[in-house]
Amino acid sequence: MNKRHWPLALLLTILVLFASACGTSTNAATGSEPASPTSFTIVYQPGLGAAIFISLKLQKTLDKQFPKTNFQWKIVNSGAAVREAILAGQGQLGSLGLPPFLVGWDKGMDWKVLLATSRSDAWLVAKNPKFKSLKDFGPNDKIGVVAPDSQQAIQLRKFAQEQLGNAHALDKNMVAIGAADGEAALLSGQIAAQLSGPPFQNREVAEGAHIILHTEDSFGPVGAGLIVLPQSFYNQYPAFSKKLYQDLEGSSAYVATHHEEVAQELALDKVSGGGGTATQFKTLLDDTSLVFDTTPSGLIVYSKFMQSIGLISKVPASVNDLELPTVAGTGN
Repeated sequence: MNKRHWPLALLLTILVLFASACGTSTNAATGSEPASPTSFTIVYQPGLGAAIFISLKLQKTLDKQFPKTNFQWKIVNSGAAVREAILAGQGQLGSLGLPPFLVGWDKGMDWKVLLATSRSDAWLVAKNPKFKSLKDFGPNDKIGVVAPDSQQAIQLRKFAQEQLGNAHALDKNMVAIGAADGEAALLSGQIAAQLSGPPFQNREVAEGAHIILHTEDSFGPVGAGLIVLPQSFYNQYPAFSKKLYQDLEGSSAYVATHHEEVAQELALDKVSGGGGTATQFKTLLDDTSLVFDTTPSGLIVYSKFMQSIGLISKVPASVNDLELPTVAGTGN
């Protein structure tokens, strides 16, 4: 080679080596951290709390951001069913109440809280006017809850402890039934009372039933739901998980501030929303007792009570034991 061309050849060699190094670094990063999974299933329950998911689904937010991921939406009737789906690998993200999440954590399930959904007041509702307090329930008077370890079931046990002196006094009265089926059973007289949530409890009262107890009078205005992911999934797809958190947080903010639009979405998705008209859902969303707040709350108070009555064996040292980095150290 002519000596005059050596500087140019040397420069080209350096550029090729630099480009090769950059390419190797990018490929290594891509190979070690896939951008998104090929499929992703979200498991949740029907009702007003599903508004966050309904908005994401109808607006196709996730599909647009992750076109290579096949998103599936699975509706089940209880937090226990959400837990079983996650445990069986039939879903990656689940939305459920605090107690069924804590039961899974206590048994060693590899899942933690990505964010919370909302805070609301649930009611114990009865149709027969003879039921004014828990003392009026006889051994044959059935009370509908979605599952034995549901948030409603734990709330009922807390009231039983306070009013009857025994947290398990009404365990034999409880019957596991989906919120929509429980509403129909209550109004037809098949069960004596129902403890569920909006919109089911609101329709029951509108049909002539009455409120016996407000759950916020016992545990206070703590969280009504959690959104959880397996820790292993978060570790494998951290960028995807963090973006998912941002999308869910954004959907929560949208639901909190766009009641008319969200009411239309809830009415459109009759299964997820639990049934109802846009006008009915707008009234429910306008209720100030319903707060869409993504900060987890109630984790410690629920775990302490559940341990005290033998439903779980341990209590987390702090919320950090239960939370993913998206919300780590927040809440209570």
